[in-house]
Amino acid sequence: MSATKFLMGVGIGIGLGMIFAPAPGEETRRSIAQRVRDLAEMPERKLQEKAEAAAEAAKEKAGEMGSRIGREAAEAAVETVTEKVLKRNKSA
Repeated sequence: MSATKFLMGVGIGIGLGMIFAPAPGEETRRSIAQRVRDLAEMPERKLQEKAEAAAEAAKEKAGEMGSRIGREAAEAAVETVTEKVLKRNKSA
């Protein structure tokens, strides 16, 4: 495709866009500017969402770890008490 045909196509597209545009130029520019701002903020939002998901996962893991450690400590305490009671009963 030649550059002339391409430029002619671009010109026709712009002209038709201006004729059939549903909104006035200033409103269209504001809309485009808002879309650009939204696109610029998207990476920040994605990063925030990932950070929140990671924090939630860490909280769940910490809760699971705390639960496991607490259970193991309780089991160890019961075992120690049981051994001491058994030793007392054997020596009595």
